[in-house]
Amino acid sequence: MNQELENKSNDLPNSTELNAASHEVETSAQVNTNPVSEVPVAENQVMELSEEEHEIASLEELPDFANLKKEELLQIAESTIAEKEINEAISILKAIKPTLEHIWQEEQAQALEKYMEEGGDKDSFEFKGDGSKERFSLAYKSIKQKKEDARLRQEAEKVANLKQKEAILEEIKKLNDGEETAGSLNRLKELQSDWKKIKHVPKENADELWERYRVLVEIFYDRLSINNELKDLDRSKNLDAKIELIAQVSNLTKDETSIKKILINVKKLQEDWRNIGPVAKEASDDIWNRFKAEVDKVYEYIKSKSAEVEAERTANLNAKNVLLASAKELSSFKSIKIKEWMEKTTISNELMEAWKKIGHVPMAVRDQVWNEFKEARNAFYNNKNQFFKTLHAERNNNLKAKESLCEIAESIANQPIDWAKQTDELKKLQDSWKKIGPAPDKVNDAIWKRFRSACDLFFEKKAERYASVKDEQEKNLEQKNQLILKLESLLTQELSNPFQDLKQIQNEWSAIGYVPNASKDAVHKKYSELLDKLYGKYKQLNKEMRLEKDKESFEHLASSPNGNQKLQREEKILNERIKGMKKDIETWENNLGFFKSGNSKNPMAEQMMQKIEIAKKHIQGLEEKLKVLKDLKKQKTE
Repeated sequence: MNQELENKSNDLPNSTELNAASHEVETSAQVNTNPVSEVPVAENQVMELSEEEHEIASLEELPDFANLKKEELLQIAESTIAEKEINEAISILKAIKPTLEHIWQEEQAQALEKYMEEGGDKDSFEFKGDGSKERFSLAYKSIKQKKEDARLRQEAEKVANLKQKEAILEEIKKLNDGEETAGSLNRLKELQSDWKKIKHVPKENADELWERYRVLVEIFYDRLSINNELKDLDRSKNLDAKIELIAQVSNLTKDETSIKKILINVKKLQEDWRNIGPVAKEASDDIWNRFKAEVDKVYEYIKSKSAEVEAERTANLNAKNVLLASAKELSSFKSIKIKEWMEKTTISNELMEAWKKIGHVPMAVRDQVWNEFKEARNAFYNNKNQFFKTLHAERNNNLKAKESLCEIAESIANQPIDWAKQTDELKKLQDSWKKIGPAPDKVNDAIWKRFRSACDLFFEKKAERYASVKDEQEKNLEQKNQLILKLESLLTQELSNPFQDLKQIQNEWSAIGYVPNASKDAVHKKYSELLDKLYGKYKQLNKEMRLEKDKESFEHLASSPNGNQKLQREEKILNERIKGMKKDIETWENNLGFFKSGNSKNPMAEQMMQKIEIAKKHIQGLEEKLKVLKDLKKQKTE
């Protein structure tokens, strides 16, 4: 038989080897060091990239979607299905999906936390979302349907192609069975050209179809005896075409860096090689070896590139494993302090941000490492939600206890009977209130105002009960107004002994009894303002005047009937006020940790801090006053 068919055209890389080489891009599968084997190749598979190869090549070129916002991701997903090739579009949607799932998870966790803070129960929580899941699902289903439609079309085309190629085989067979003519070779060339134009056939028919084609063409050339000059010219043209293919293979890695495009191009060139006829026998081995060597270089390049990609993605995997270890550690975190949960939540969010900044990991472990990280985060947030659920239950119980105290306080304030006894009862209620923890945030201030209003009402009624008659109160008011006029006149003078003058006025003021309730606040405010102005004018006397005033007041109290008992009672009152304010500060500081969680300023936190500073100043004044009282008692016992 004539060997000019160049049997070594069968030595092209088979589809398994091509897939393995391209698969190296993502999984670092071992590429055969001699990818051009002697195993026959089904011609129809040469140009087709497998689904896996499409995904690998697309992932190599995908941008990092992790830092995009939800709406941006949805717009990319929706535009991709219209603008991108089907397999590339699927790869893009698969790359977008984990980031969207994280965003949806965060939204659901925040909604659940808010729901539970408002008193809801986790088991009855239902997250409706904003429709973004449905939008993405619709886009994904759309591209999947496009892929299925394309598959059906391709299968139908392959069946039609099979029939056309079988018809060509029948034509070649007729040429072989008939008499050789001057036009036989041209007719074979026409049939070969038609064969090349017809694309893929069903996979199960490809090998058998190609073998029949090869054998029939070989038989034709073995029989060919006429027009040797024309045959030699044809082989010369075939040699030129194959030399050109070798040059194109040689330039593949110079002109292109995309592994996907290199894979497609090298497969196309291999198909073109098959469809070129034989060359002169003396050039057959040499031209084949040159082509094989260049193809081998291409696959070595793919192997080298895939090793670089694999090294980078392995480094990314190592970095993500470090974050995964931290996430798993957080998943078992437990605490009874709100502040600590807020701190750990910040750390968890930082881990997520760091995760998103790391690039792709090897495809074989991509889903596994993401699922482990996601499960660890879910465990942390489930524990956090359980903590706040328990906390909310405790605060509801606190609310019930405080409501009970409000009802008792309101009952006493509305119908006071025994002023001394009920005063003690209210003070005990106040002590009980301080021992109860906070109520839910949305009602905490309201329930406190309710309790305080009841206490204020009682003490206002008590003050009115023990006030002097109206005429005496009016007289007292007139006396205090006279002292106010006197203070106003002192402001315009330069006093030689301001301490003595102010001391005298304060003594007189203290000696004056109650004034009408309607005027009490105004006259006291006016008096205090004038004193403040005089203190400001004579700053060095400010503290001294106040302490002297306290001393005078205690001396006056001591000289009254049962003075010692009154001093002791006053000392007890001061101690209780100091103790009570310190407890208030402690409670506010505990609550402050909750209000200050998060990064934005919290008006409630700022208000709470102001209350703490004011209370500390009051405590300082009360302690100074208590010292004056104790010094006076000590003097009386010596």
